[in-house]
Amino acid sequence: MYRKISEDEYDHTTLPILEAIFDQDIYGTVDNPFINKSWEVILLGWDLFYMFADESRLTKKSKIETVRIYKKIFQYLQARNIREIIICSTPCHRPWKGESYTNFAAIIPTSSIAESIQDLRNKERDFKSASTYAICDDTKRWGYISTHDGFSCLAGEADFIEGFHAFYGGRDAVRQYFYDFDASDAWVLAYDNTGGVPAVGANSTREYAYYCAGWEPYVYTEQDLAEDPMESPEPTQPPASP
Repeated sequence: MYRKISEDEYDHTTLPILEAIFDQDIYGTVDNPFINKSWEVILLGWDLFYMFADESRLTKKSKIETVRIYKKIFQYLQARNIREIIICSTPCHRPWKGESYTNFAAIIPTSSIAESIQDLRNKERDFKSASTYAICDDTKRWGYISTHDGFSCLAGEADFIEGFHAFYGGRDAVRQYFYDFDASDAWVLAYDNTGGVPAVGANSTREYAYYCAGWEPYVYTEQDLAEDPMESPEPTQPPASP
């Protein structure tokens, strides 16, 4: 269900694709994780493995919608006739001498994305042990990347992103999904203080997430704070654009 990419193929074929899509200096040190800064960025909660959560056992709307939006992403790839994708652990670069982590990448068919990812987790230690993941294809027109910090990004050329907005139910629906996630699971983004991001001046993961997409942050309501007073932070604003 998947084809593991060899070290030689990774260095000569896969890595140039990844380097054309993803900024290697990621996680709060660049404007966003994508090389092409003209790409529109969509914010997502958690990471792609949320698609395996049992929806029937979830009670929060934001968690249920997270399961559904990841499934929608993969359905959308199939609807665009994307037959295969590259999935890899990140960061994606040639390991430096003495570096402890191992690059891992595989080709999986979009017709069996869920089964293939489960298969990778069960059989490939280097894939399972990774803390972040990236997905793309060899067209270099779009990409998905998760972060260490409880949010992920989907980005691409205008046609790709506009198509996904329409597929999901509209631009406002996509953004409202993340706002609901932020309101319901504010603690995920709020308390991982980056200590200040040099490139953009963000002081928290939450600020950085919204900065990446250029979205106005969700403003917490009194109801949000009442439902989760210990974990909901005060509203913040994104840093000014340079």
